[in-house]
Amino acid sequence: MRSCSTPFDSLPFSKLFQEYTRNPDSLQSFFDGNPWNENDLETRAGEFRFVGDRQASVHALRAFNRSLGMSGKGLKQIDRLKDPNALAVVTGQQLTLYGGPLFTVYKTLTAILYARRWEQKLNRPVIPVFWLADEDHDFDEAIELGLLHQDRWVPLKMESESGGGPVGRDRLGPEFKSFEAEFFDLLPVSDFTPRVRELLQRTYHNKATFREAFAGLLLHLFEKEGLVLAGSDDPAIKALTSGPMQTSAAHPDDVVRSLEKQSTALEKQGYGRQALVQTSNIFYLDPKNGRQKLRLAEDAWSNGNGRCWNTDELLGEIEAHPERFSPNVFLRPLMQDRLLPTLAYVCGPGELAYYAQMKDLYRLAGQRMPMLLPRFSATLIEPAIDRVVGELPFELTEYVQRPEDLESQFVRQNCQYEIETLFESWREEIRSGSEDRMKQIENVDPTLKASADKVVTHALNEVTDLEKRTWRAVKKQQSISIERIHRIREHLFPSGKPQERQLSMIYYMNRYGTDLWRRLLLWMEDEENHPTLESDRHHWIYL
Repeated sequence: MRSCSTPFDSLPFSKLFQEYTRNPDSLQSFFDGNPWNENDLETRAGEFRFVGDRQASVHALRAFNRSLGMSGKGLKQIDRLKDPNALAVVTGQQLTLYGGPLFTVYKTLTAILYARRWEQKLNRPVIPVFWLADEDHDFDEAIELGLLHQDRWVPLKMESESGGGPVGRDRLGPEFKSFEAEFFDLLPVSDFTPRVRELLQRTYHNKATFREAFAGLLLHLFEKEGLVLAGSDDPAIKALTSGPMQTSAAHPDDVVRSLEKQSTALEKQGYGRQALVQTSNIFYLDPKNGRQKLRLAEDAWSNGNGRCWNTDELLGEIEAHPERFSPNVFLRPLMQDRLLPTLAYVCGPGELAYYAQMKDLYRLAGQRMPMLLPRFSATLIEPAIDRVVGELPFELTEYVQRPEDLESQFVRQNCQYEIETLFESWREEIRSGSEDRMKQIENVDPTLKASADKVVTHALNEVTDLEKRTWRAVKKQQSISIERIHRIREHLFPSGKPQERQLSMIYYMNRYGTDLWRRLLLWMEDEENHPTLESDRHHWIYL
């Protein structure tokens, strides 16, 4: 592997993400510490105080991971969290088909990499943890996947319906067989396809839930790298982490004020808010009707389906039956940090943005925001693409543009004729040469003016039509290069979006082996192989 790098501000990332990766110290009113500053890191680690119960967390995590198929080696990694000095680098993601797009694996690798680096630097245990977002209910996101077929991006979607509750509980069901067949029909056959198929069929099958399947794949790929799994849709874990939901129910006005203060400050600095601030941040998990947002009117809480509580009653039920309730996007990080001694959270651009709304909420909950580590970001360039990139006049970042714009730029740069100038001067000659003639015709008979206008308009339209046909002829002459432009763009920016958000990680495992991510991790660990991972680089990885 080899690489080159590009600043984030030349790519389609949010303004907030670009500024944070460029200069996190400028945003400390929203965040708490610079993860790339050794003094900040050592200070935060030295001041760290875990608000949870380590023994209870380890017991719950062992049971949770064992239920998902973790082996003895992984369970020993969990036991390291008993050490009062142990810390965690956490990341997480929605549960998706076949592990989702590339950024899932990039988040995981970043957590593993920094856990290893910081364990050596701080001389204390640092555990990488992947938080399974098993209470999310974005079913449409969970059942979508994209891959490349004959150098074209193809979006796939499983034809299925949600049960209405947390996606993690939904079984893949009989509909999955059709999706699986379509996926492997489109996946290019390689020497690694049998191994990839065997791995996926072992973890993803119609009887598995989304959580079981996603977790099984992650454990297969990263358990040997020390990765631990966590999630909140578990009675024992929910009992340990329900405090933020109780805080939100007991002090809804204070929660709103804390979130609104930071959100308004973000807007004043031109960043905008990621998530909507609402009075209630709690969902009720109804056995029949799924995940329902609680609504608050004065002192009455309602799930919109006949269940009502006053605040004292709601607090009592959350304490007695925390598994019946679910957090929103603001409470989930707080609950996560009640279970885990989180020194840092590895985030994408969207997650960074909603964390920026939460600094005061952390204080209100009696907790401290972890440091935020932007996930590793990369675009993988296959050898066949690398061979043709140099034959075209575009920088890699320019392929984010619309394909028709790239075509036009290329043709203009490579056409020996000034086509635009030629046809524009022709149109101007028609306009200027027609003025006197049209006046003379109007003097003869004013009623003929409209007919004369039509003649001129028709002539202009004919010239414009000829111009389009001329451009098509030129493009035809350049068809091989134009096809290469489309091909490169589909690989680097499928549908105009970053590769890491669009393409399945399975596509690359199928092309380069199921150990690809272990090899990438080894490459990342060797700092001589690549530019700095820290803060301001997007990498182009040449496979």
